[in-house]
Amino acid sequence: MNNSAYCSIIHGGLNLRFSTPRQQKQHCCLIPKSFNLNDGPIWNNKQFVEIREKNKTGTWTPECSNCKKIEDAGFDSMRTGMNQGLGLNQDYDLPGPVRLDLQVDISCNLACRICTPEFSTYWQKHLKENNEWDEKIFSPNRVETIYKTLEELDLSNLRLLLFTGGETLMSQLNWDVAKYIVDRVNNPKQNLMLNFQTNGTQPILQRNIETIEKFHLVRLNISLDGTGDRFEYLRWPAVWNQTVDNIFELRQTLPSNVMFLIEETVCSLNLFYMTELESWAKENFNANREGDVTNHTRHLAQGHFDIRQTLTQEYVDAMSGTPYENLIGSNWTEQPDKIRAMIAEINKFDRYRNQDWRKTFPEVAEFYRRYL
Repeated sequence: MNNSAYCSIIHGGLNLRFSTPRQQKQHCCLIPKSFNLNDGPIWNNKQFVEIREKNKTGTWTPECSNCKKIEDAGFDSMRTGMNQGLGLNQDYDLPGPVRLDLQVDISCNLACRICTPEFSTYWQKHLKENNEWDEKIFSPNRVETIYKTLEELDLSNLRLLLFTGGETLMSQLNWDVAKYIVDRVNNPKQNLMLNFQTNGTQPILQRNIETIEKFHLVRLNISLDGTGDRFEYLRWPAVWNQTVDNIFELRQTLPSNVMFLIEETVCSLNLFYMTELESWAKENFNANREGDVTNHTRHLAQGHFDIRQTLTQEYVDAMSGTPYENLIGSNWTEQPDKIRAMIAEINKFDRYRNQDWRKTFPEVAEFYRRYL
């Protein structure tokens, strides 16, 4: 029987984070809850098995609401993208990961509004400068643990290796681990894809080109949440023109087995302007130089900028009749406390960064006039 809720990441995904104090494991980065790396088996732990069994029945679990809402709105989600990209035929009970996500270094040059210091050293430094960060700035220190953990995994079915950050292209450790894994996998030139989640601001050093050429495909998942000054506000302190020049240079100079994907985080600030990035991508970055299509996927922001909790009635009315209204959900209700908390957060970092969200997102600011 065809399982319409089948998710190749639930059954074949593993996400390992070595950059947190307790070192975490998940099967999907969009599910908020994670588990201690040393709490039971890495692959067939109790929590993973339970959600796999539910998915076998075609059940959408609450943990998977991010993808379901995106799909209900008519867009590609991580689930649909991976079901197509990994090529699994509703396979179950696998001995090890088909997709392996690794976070070994959170070094980053940006403090994006929809991100947190948990994922960015620049965020940590930014908070420290404003007397809001008392801890040490992260530096990778678990190299032996990383390799020991990888040795314990069955990688016989591995098809996709993905690095998350931080800004992944800043870290040589990511490239070293990629080389270690590609040398352990049978026929990687035919079977294995390498992905980097990147903010698009960094080049790839010549010394890492040899590693790229060992993989079947390499894809850069470029995080873009807008264009022009809206991009610069959300992905501070990146500069739009410099970022565009860099990704154009990557497209022109990297080996021909490199493909691209635009990964957009939808939040309360950019929801109204989603057509701007969509149009720019179609006109300027719709394929690599070999003609392979640049896909465009979306996921919903969490925390202060979650559109399910921080929209006003005026905002919802403005989205009515647009292709994006279904992202909001039929059970939406205005939540004044969440809205006030979001605006307080926005205003605080506007002061730190000498920005003004009302000038960058004037239509959106109007939707919140009652709260200003």
